[in-house]
Amino acid sequence: MNDAGLDDFGARFLMMKNFSGFVFCIIFFGGIANAAPSTQDLYNQCSEDFFVSSDIVVCLTGKLAESEKYLAREQKHAMMVLDQWDVEQVYKDAAKKKILESNQEFEKYKRDNCNFSMSLMGGSVSNSHEIYEKACRVSLDLHYIEQIDGDLPFVQSR
Repeated sequence: MNDAGLDDFGARFLMMKNFSGFVFCIIFFGGIANAAPSTQDLYNQCSEDFFVSSDIVVCLTGKLAESEKYLAREQKHAMMVLDQWDVEQVYKDAAKKKILESNQEFEKYKRDNCNFSMSLMGGSVSNSHEIYEKACRVSLDLHYIEQIDGDLPFVQSR
């Protein structure tokens, strides 16, 4: 027995339990730190560099164009990964059908969600609706890309 009244097994168990909790925290909070930026984060990125709202719109328009290109590339990549999947063709076809449906539903969700969020702005002035809409779309694109990236490692290629 040691000073805490634990035998060697109990002390090792307690140490391993604490270590496991530490590793969990690093993995969990590390993942949060790398999460796609929120609408507010994207607005802040552009407003730090630009003060005039029209310049913020231009900044977010560029970010939106990049996110849409990146999303299209990721969707194409997902289809290529599914083509190389080491399963029967029926499962490949089903997964490819589902991702195409998911992509279509995502576009609808993105439009509807950002429209709802913009409706909460009421009678805001200047370009604020356009700014928020672009930031919202970029944020959702990046979150969807993360989702696809997170799912693809489960596909075993030939």
